[in-house]
Amino acid sequence: MKSMISHILIGVDGSKESFRALSYAMTLAKQFNGTCDVMYSIPPRVYAELAEREVKIEEPSGDVKFISMLQQEENHIRDLVQDIAAKEGLTIGFHTRVGDPVDAMIEYVSTSGVDLIVVGSSGKGMADRLILGSVSTGIVHKSPVPVLVTKPEA
Repeated sequence: MKSMISHILIGVDGSKESFRALSYAMTLAKQFNGTCDVMYSIPPRVYAELAEREVKIEEPSGDVKFISMLQQEENHIRDLVQDIAAKEGLTIGFHTRVGDPVDAMIEYVSTSGVDLIVVGSSGKGMADRLILGSVSTGIVHKSPVPVLVTKPEA
């Protein structure tokens, strides 16, 4: 019999809450012998503001190169995710999309066989959610598969 949880998608944005969601998802994946993918979404306004800004990177060899601030952030988050997964004995797919995080994750779910989404809650109150919106709330309302929302540590 196929496990109810075999392919988990985790929303990661670099926040402490999103890495808490990653930790929960990896625990579930190990318990159910499942696989994990991470989605890192870059909102269009952030992309527009930062895509052309470059930072200087010095390679261990001494070579110097320039990469966009966005690429540096993506590389940093990908490296953290891969390091955490490796310590847990897991291999995790890493996917980056430019666009609304909710839409990016729901689109990925529709084409990938994901059967659970795990995201972190920022702990915003109702007023903040009404003004700013909430990725976790949007995913809960739009997802065709179950969603696990992890709460911030108290």
